[in-house]
Amino acid sequence: MMMKKIIAGSLLGLSFLHAGLPVHATEPVTGQHATVFTDAYTAAAVRTQMEKVASWQWRHITANGWNHAPTDWTNGAMYAGMMSLAQVTSNPFFIDRLVQVGKDNDWNTGPDRFFADEYCVGQLYSQLNSVYKDPVMIDKFRKLADSIVAAPHTESLEWKDGIHHREWAWCDALFMGPPALAYLSTATGDSRYLETADKLWWKTTDYLYNKQDSLYYRDGSYIGKKEKNGTNVYWSRGNGWVMGGLVRMLDNMPAGYAGKARFQDLYKQMAYRIAALQTADGTWHASLLDPDSYPAKETSGTGFYVYALMWGVNNGLLPEKKFLPIIQKGWEALTGCVQPNGKLGFVQEIGAAPGKATANDTEVYGVGAFLLAGSELIKYDLRKNAAAHLVISNNTGINRIEEVTEIPYPAFSAKLSKQTLKGFKVVDIVSGQEIPYQLIYEGGKSAKKILLQVTLPAAASLYAAVAEGAPAPVKAKAYGRYVPERKDDYAWENDRMAYRMYGKALELVPKEMAYGIDVWAKRTTDMVIDTWYKLDNYHHDNGQGLDYYSVGLTLGAGDTAPSGQDTIYFPKNYRQSKTLDNGPLRTTFSLTYDTWQAGNTAVTVTKTISLDAGSQLNKMQVQYSFKGNDIPVVTGIVKRKEPGTVLLDEKTGVMGYWEPAHGDDGTLGIGCVFAREVPGMKTDRVHLLSPGTAGSQQPYEYYFGAAWNKGGRITSAEEWFSYLETFAQKIKQPLQVTIQ
Repeated sequence: MMMKKIIAGSLLGLSFLHAGLPVHATEPVTGQHATVFTDAYTAAAVRTQMEKVASWQWRHITANGWNHAPTDWTNGAMYAGMMSLAQVTSNPFFIDRLVQVGKDNDWNTGPDRFFADEYCVGQLYSQLNSVYKDPVMIDKFRKLADSIVAAPHTESLEWKDGIHHREWAWCDALFMGPPALAYLSTATGDSRYLETADKLWWKTTDYLYNKQDSLYYRDGSYIGKKEKNGTNVYWSRGNGWVMGGLVRMLDNMPAGYAGKARFQDLYKQMAYRIAALQTADGTWHASLLDPDSYPAKETSGTGFYVYALMWGVNNGLLPEKKFLPIIQKGWEALTGCVQPNGKLGFVQEIGAAPGKATANDTEVYGVGAFLLAGSELIKYDLRKNAAAHLVISNNTGINRIEEVTEIPYPAFSAKLSKQTLKGFKVVDIVSGQEIPYQLIYEGGKSAKKILLQVTLPAAASLYAAVAEGAPAPVKAKAYGRYVPERKDDYAWENDRMAYRMYGKALELVPKEMAYGIDVWAKRTTDMVIDTWYKLDNYHHDNGQGLDYYSVGLTLGAGDTAPSGQDTIYFPKNYRQSKTLDNGPLRTTFSLTYDTWQAGNTAVTVTKTISLDAGSQLNKMQVQYSFKGNDIPVVTGIVKRKEPGTVLLDEKTGVMGYWEPAHGDDGTLGIGCVFAREVPGMKTDRVHLLSPGTAGSQQPYEYYFGAAWNKGGRITSAEEWFSYLETFAQKIKQPLQVTIQ
């Protein structure tokens, strides 16, 4: 019998559950049934199922509207699962959609303020705040939480007088209320919210938890009620709510938290009891102690149990040997209830007690439970089987789309064998997709860095493994070269835009003489430099774009030069060029200039420029050499005679310009970004200017670049300035790389 792997070779290993999977019969072969193992439990397979179910749910909401208020508990449970998916997917849709939910809700909870169902959505707001660091996301919920903390909570939990509008008097509330306060405590660092959740959890537990059965009554009205077979009535989803709430509380308890052990003891009591109640079909039926009276599968309770049990294994509270087969069986049952279009069936409708469920019954809270379960399965596979060499985390509130991140090569290669380093590929374990990379030599003979191009939505992490083998070819997305056939130009480009700077030969043609940085507008991701120079018709748009930017005797699109009182000391054009790295993900080169006079100071300079795939901006390192400590410099963008739109954001170090339209050619946006505040930004008759001070033999760094409205990605001043502001945040908050 042969077991297949999700990726060829020894990259991922087999999933923890492969050995225990039930075999599936295929068509008879020569009178026998052939059997195969599946890969249904690998991180990649689980994420595929999660995205399938989540996508169906959002499509359904978009097409049919909300079945319940967006602040309702039903959706609050769905958001919890969607947030867990957002942390492992490469699709920014899911996190963006959750942020939009918050905005549409004006970050409010439901209207019944002290009813736990109405502030379950606070879990989402607090989790998003932990990522985006935007206090608006939690301000309203925090005011409500403060009033919950201040309330006396002295009423009895007897099911009368509308007690559920004021206290956690039913077991479902233990998923809705306590984790909302606990996540708020994590987001704010205010321990009062967790301490209140802790206190009120045990008030509810003391009233509804039957220690003999290790299960919760739904509410006080069910104490003493019996099922047809004479057992106590314990609702599957109700106890699922409790177990889901338990692990979400534990997730928010810091190390050393005084009440943690008590929660862990309760968790283990329930986990062992629940494990023993799983039915033969892999689900937990609507009634835990009388499953035969409700013979249909039920996926909402099952989802919460798979989530909670897998969490226990992942966190060392439950033994793998005993619980993995139960988890496996539960996940197989859950995925078996997913229809081809992604709809999750067999979700018991809204209720307070065991009830029916059919293949066509679905609800958003069932989807939330399914996604939570899948997230813990992925954690297990990553921890135990699909060992990651790298973990790249996006701890910012910015979607990092096709972003190039760099890792020091010595650190990257330290734990890899010499054999692997002879030829390797880097694979995203959770998607199974190969990650394009480039080794960076910086003009030397040995690799200094490795670049990876990744997509990481806000809050997401990527787990990458390195394996022997030839990497897949990567299409060139960055390229540059010296162009002797066109007056010593140095031209470079990526899959967004192209640029050039001018060499000595241009000085012999005074009518064409120019100093600064030139921009070529592109609407194609292909490399065009060689083709355009060969055709020598690049001032006309032949379908790929054109060069219509005018530089002249200015700094052009973001060059830098020494400055004096209302004076810019331009050097002559560059004299020497050197290509340091050249694609497919980054092109880097240096330009060296002859000595010239900046006022009374003799100055030489080398400019090192690099451009990454997927970026509208280049990195510029200007290194001056002169006698003395420092000199004043300015970075400039040439202005046009007609009015354009200007952004001078000194605090974030962003200078942006959206040019006036150039006839039918369209509009260019030009920008510079500094990783610091830049006081004194201004405009004069010729330029937008950002002043600075450069030291001798010390790199003066910033970023410059452009966008074209006909390129299709950035089409307005608002979009361009937003891109520049976001870029400034990215360079201050790079992706976090952990080498395992």
